[in-house]
Amino acid sequence: MKINLYKTYENLSKAKDKGTFFTALQTAVSNLGFEYCAYGVRSIYPISSHETQVINNYPDDWNQSYSANNYLEIDPTVKHGMRSTQVLFWEENVFKEAPYFWEDARSFGIKQGISQSQKDVNGRIGMLTFASDNPEITQKTLLVQAPSLIWLSQLAHTGLAEKLMPLKSSEIDHKLTKREIDILRWTAEGKTSNEISVLMSISDRTVNFHINNVLKKLAVSNKTAATVKAIVLNLL
Repeated sequence: MKINLYKTYENLSKAKDKGTFFTALQTAVSNLGFEYCAYGVRSIYPISSHETQVINNYPDDWNQSYSANNYLEIDPTVKHGMRSTQVLFWEENVFKEAPYFWEDARSFGIKQGISQSQKDVNGRIGMLTFASDNPEITQKTLLVQAPSLIWLSQLAHTGLAEKLMPLKSSEIDHKLTKREIDILRWTAEGKTSNEISVLMSISDRTVNFHINNVLKKLAVSNKTAATVKAIVLNLL
């Protein structure tokens, strides 16, 4: 099955809220032959805790089981999406470390699937999934539909990430100067302030001045945290 790319793009572009957007997304996914679709977005900063928001049309009983069993922490598709933006075809070996999760999902009619993640410049990772109970959907079918999934996952992340997990102005307004970025890059390499001053032909005092400015801009307490946050937010 195929979708009308122009009409799909037009419908998604016109959506003003997450419900309308997801309804249009469901229509496209259904036209590709899948009963279910899910989009989830997760923040990757702060490192110690990740906020996650999800919208899907899975059976209510499966959503309840997923939440009650805290499957988000062991879901192999989520783990893959956090590590890679390569498309994931659901196969037995994908779920070998969580067989009980896979059996539970299949008991609710979620048997075939394909997932694709996207990462944006603000450190959010989103993942779109197509799933089905249709035994006629084979690996060949999934392979044929992979380009549509990749395209729709980009649109989904653009259209739903901000609706599900809006960013505060303080999270996106990081205007670091070139010198501040250069100093952070050397810091990421493990260089001390003194070593950086030699490498950049500036004084220790100047290096520390710029580091203090970075700490304020990124709202962190030390240069290690500043470096980690800058890397996560693609500032380096």
